[in-house]
Amino acid sequence: MKNQGRKLFHGTVIDARKFIAGVLFFCLVLLSAREGFAYDAALLTRLKQGVAAWNQFRKDNPSYVIDLRMADLRDHSLKGINLSKANLSKADLSDANLVEADLSGSMLVEANLRGANLSRGKVRDVDLTSANLSDGFFIETDFTRSQMVRSKMQRAFLGRATLTGTNLSWSNLEKVNLDNADLQNAVLVDVDITSSDLVAANFSGADLRDADLSEVNLRNADLTGADLRGARLSFSQNMTGSTLNNAILHSANLIGTNLNGADIEQADFSGAKISTKTILPSGVKGNSEWAKAKGALFVK
Repeated sequence: MKNQGRKLFHGTVIDARKFIAGVLFFCLVLLSAREGFAYDAALLTRLKQGVAAWNQFRKDNPSYVIDLRMADLRDHSLKGINLSKANLSKADLSDANLVEADLSGSMLVEANLRGANLSRGKVRDVDLTSANLSDGFFIETDFTRSQMVRSKMQRAFLGRATLTGTNLSWSNLEKVNLDNADLQNAVLVDVDITSSDLVAANFSGADLRDADLSEVNLRNADLTGADLRGARLSFSQNMTGSTLNNAILHSANLIGTNLNGADIEQADFSGAKISTKTILPSGVKGNSEWAKAKGALFVK
């Protein structure tokens, strides 16, 4: 009987030890996870001392790892700040003043830049996957070769911005302003860019497959060699003066599109949909004869 009691007691002690060990292990995992996602508090304190002091710190310590993941920088005045090669993933930079800031080579995955002003900023080779840039100001900002897949950019201002080689696939650019922006060789597969101003924008060589460009203004835009297969250009308001030389519009929806005055030399319209609501480059309504000559589909 005594031996049985000792066994029970011994088993209870072992179970208690296992429970305590499990709790300690869980705490360690939790702390490790926090360290993996939280920002460097000392760095954030230093940053809040002012842009001039911060930039001097970066100059004096060029190899210092800048970890500001999940940092709260809402409404901060950071004009001209050097945040190059910083990790700002999931950071909140909404409504921040980042005019002329340098974010080259940084990580901004899922960062919140809603309403931020990053005009004339350097944002080359940056990862902005799933970031929110809605209602922001990015006038003359350089986004060359950046990854902006699945980003949100509704109502953003990107006039004269540089997005050459940038990947914006599956992003929401509804009601965006890209007047005079440079999007040469950009990838915009399946983007929603409806109701946007794209006046004189350069899309030459861009990949716009399955993109929704309904009700956009493409006056004087350059779409030379652009891939618009499956794109929806229905009821695009104005393509006067636009260039579609060598563009691929296979299976594109052009019902209601205004192509009046557009240059379509050697453009591929095979399988594209047109109707009497389509205005042809000559200014006349779409018709079956023109559709047949171009290999397009005339929809009554």
